[in-house]
Amino acid sequence: MRRCLLAVLLAGTLLVTGCATVPTKGTIRNSDRKGLAADSGGVNVEAKPPRENADRDDIVNGFLEAMSDSRRSFDQARLYMTPQAAAKWKPEVRTVVYDQGAAPPAAKGDDYQLTARKIATIDDRGEWLPAGPKEQADFLFKMIKVNGQWRVDSVPPGVLLNANQVQAKLAPRELFFFARDRETLIPDPVYLPQNNLSAGQAATQLIQELLKGPTKRLGNGAVSIAPPGTAVVVSVPVELGEATVALNDAAGQLVDDDRRKLAAQIVWTLNQIGLKVKITVNGAPLLSDNTGVIQFSSVAENDPAAPTTGSTVLYGLLGGKVHRVEGLDGASDQAARALNSSQLYAYDAKSFAVNLRGDSGAIVTTEDGKRVVAYAKLVDAENGQGDKAKTIPVEGRTLRPSYDNADNLWILDRADSSAPRLRVRTRDGDVQNVSVDFHGDVPQVLRMAPDGVRALLVLKSAKTRKNTVQTATVRPADNGKGLVLDQLRDLQVPLNDITDAAWSKKVILVAGKPDGSPTAQPWLVNTDGSTPQPLPGGSPIFGIENVASNANPETLPVFEDPEGKIHWQGRDLAWVTPNDDKLGDGLIPTYPG
Repeated sequence: MRRCLLAVLLAGTLLVTGCATVPTKGTIRNSDRKGLAADSGGVNVEAKPPRENADRDDIVNGFLEAMSDSRRSFDQARLYMTPQAAAKWKPEVRTVVYDQGAAPPAAKGDDYQLTARKIATIDDRGEWLPAGPKEQADFLFKMIKVNGQWRVDSVPPGVLLNANQVQAKLAPRELFFFARDRETLIPDPVYLPQNNLSAGQAATQLIQELLKGPTKRLGNGAVSIAPPGTAVVVSVPVELGEATVALNDAAGQLVDDDRRKLAAQIVWTLNQIGLKVKITVNGAPLLSDNTGVIQFSSVAENDPAAPTTGSTVLYGLLGGKVHRVEGLDGASDQAARALNSSQLYAYDAKSFAVNLRGDSGAIVTTEDGKRVVAYAKLVDAENGQGDKAKTIPVEGRTLRPSYDNADNLWILDRADSSAPRLRVRTRDGDVQNVSVDFHGDVPQVLRMAPDGVRALLVLKSAKTRKNTVQTATVRPADNGKGLVLDQLRDLQVPLNDITDAAWSKKVILVAGKPDGSPTAQPWLVNTDGSTPQPLPGGSPIFGIENVASNANPETLPVFEDPEGKIHWQGRDLAWVTPNDDKLGDGLIPTYPG
């Protein structure tokens, strides 16, 4: 299913720059990109030069076809243009992807007009930017004769690509950078031309892109350990599945700890194409204690997903009281266990968040008639006789809080006002304001990724009053004082009446109504908005109100229907409805995060 959907929706993500061409040995191995759009098949079209005395229609169609073949730096495409237009053309600046079902360009006198639904725009770094539902790709092909031959005399805005021409051209990849804590890696998705690259060419391409730093999506919210000027010496050769990344002397200035972090960025980036990695600086090993292949296990602690321990346990509220849920995996009886040894159990909670280690939680509640976020350990070593839960005053409608991997607690209140407020309680107890401008949109859901940099939001549009799914980036303010949430991007998920969204493995899980559906259904979408698709396993017969999930690949997403009953998918993708009465009615589910 994912391969077919990729062919339609992802195909236009051709990045037209930076492909290494140094011949190297080895073959590309498929990587494990669970949850991400898979590499598609498709027909690999090789561009042909214009025929002698070709008519205008053939020239326009040949030009469009030639734009799908970047292997020769678009030299063939330029042959369809006048010399003046070819000299001005900058195909590397962006790629406009339009609907493959569109009508061919229509004649307008001697010229031709292309008008089609725009699917997305790809920028010069390979970022996928979904188009709005009413956006169109429009371009007028001005035609004149040069030496008796029809040629295109207008300059396209980058590359125009019909989606069915690029199914074999694209490879979804991730570049890895560090969060502000310099402990957790952040995946930065890009789409790179594959064009039958050798393993060495693909590795060189990836490392060159990595050393350019984060894309605009992450900006200075992410950290690259590579010092300015760090570059690959010539290329990345691959022998028997082992890539040797030879860096110049710019990386030699790094201290040992930063060398290990740079190694983590490189190993994670190349691991996705199945390569083992050696890294050198000026011919010497990057890591003084490792002269050979850097084992992936040595950098696994920087995993961008939720930690394994504790993060796959389901929690929830029953009657306003905090509970832990057992038996989702079938290994034990299904049951909701009251966390009555926690200080939080004394409160009547409106919503419940659990940290990623599963040892602490936070609730939205009231104390002495005032609304607060209370937080405490989930299992009190003194059987409920420990210190009182700590509280943070909140105002107005307060969304369910969210934790990141550094144990920071993110709180968004005043959500029903003209100035919603976002704050973060750091693990040392300080509460900091985070500057944000939702431009009049009303926040409905906030979910922080484990890295504490990427935010997932459901926002009610001030213009359409419809809910949208958006991502955003938390970064240091430009003046160096405090944090800012910006780079809000609408993922343009094709669902109506969206009710909830959550991180789920490497993608985003959304609840909303597809066209023609009377009930909300679970859909997946990549974190950049590409490849929206129904959750594999078939649509459930029940509707969905709330979603519980997180980035841990072992987590079983849980769904609450409008009647307050929960459901989940087993490992075999079959839908499960609990046989425990308490689980089946009234539990508000939540996973750590």
